[in-house]
Amino acid sequence: MTLINFPTAFVPLNNFRIQRNPQINIVQFGDGYQQRLSEGLHTNPVSVNLEFNLSKAQAKDLLDFLDLRIKNSEAFNFLIPNESSTRKFICLSYPAQFPFHSRVKIRCKFEEVFE
Repeated sequence: MTLINFPTAFVPLNNFRIQRNPQINIVQFGDGYQQRLSEGLHTNPVSVNLEFNLSKAQAKDLLDFLDLRIKNSEAFNFLIPNESSTRKFICLSYPAQFPFHSRVKIRCKFEEVFE
């Protein structure tokens, strides 16, 4: 299976947010001590909230790309701005907003996956 790259034609706005989601089990003992254990091999996946401000034609292309990934249950490679290597993501949320007649804002939440 070949992994698809996110199209470089779609450039997100600079105002993006990266959230780290560490997977740690914490056991709290009665005397105030706690024990922390990492869960799984990949213990700190990230999610990235991006916003795109696109023309209607570009927005259609981006939505088609994301719809096809959902339909085929596929992940895609994406290079987070300011990072040097790509990561594998899925996008399960991408609402579109139409603030102007010829522009479309799409907010995407990319969630890192490990396959």
